[in-house]
Amino acid sequence: MITPRFTVTRSFAPLAVAALMAATQMSAHAETPQNSIQLGAARAMFNVDSGNMWGPAGTTPDGIKTDVGNKTVAAMVLDRRISGPWSVTLQGGLPPILKLYGAGVAQPMGQIGTVRAWFPAVMGTYTWDATPSFALHAGAGLHYTFFTDGSPNATYNAGFGGTSSRAKFSPNLGPIVKVGATWNMDQNWFLDLSYSRYWIKTTAKITTNTPGVGDIERRIKVRADPDVLSFTVGYRF
Repeated sequence: MITPRFTVTRSFAPLAVAALMAATQMSAHAETPQNSIQLGAARAMFNVDSGNMWGPAGTTPDGIKTDVGNKTVAAMVLDRRISGPWSVTLQGGLPPILKLYGAGVAQPMGQIGTVRAWFPAVMGTYTWDATPSFALHAGAGLHYTFFTDGSPNATYNAGFGGTSSRAKFSPNLGPIVKVGATWNMDQNWFLDLSYSRYWIKTTAKITTNTPGVGDIERRIKVRADPDVLSFTVGYRF
């Protein structure tokens, strides 16, 4: 009786080929970059709606408002792919020093101080791959904006008859939306152009040391709501 030695080899050959193909596909999928980091510049254009400043009776003229100057900032974006087209996006950058200006009846005063703004945000993002080299994305989430180093200047002090002032700004947790387009230069490197909208509100508390009176505290509520246009270079890993 002759033993059919080739039977086992023929039986397992299709399974071996299938296993090899599956392993290759899994390896290719694992090597596909899923996350990215972006660095670049962003232009923040503020849409300011200021209330009137108020303070103790007889210390603050009616109609004093404030404005915020537009600013170009260094931007950073981290993107973590979760599943399919969905990802979690962290957005922020180097905290800029914003210039504050008088508005309303205080407009002739010009610049009245500065403040540093911190604006980290987290969003859920959906990406459409229109072509192998071009994609669109949209996201929405929350930002947490807070302020440090509030510094009224000599113009502000002189306008209120003070010798020095200090300012504190309340933090704000608010919504953010973002849309943009990505151009892939290769598997890893890409360019991104995006538009973001923040909804930001804060209350500034300014305390002025006034000769013969002491500290006088004034407050003003401000909505900033910047439109932010950013251009970044990204790397997938």
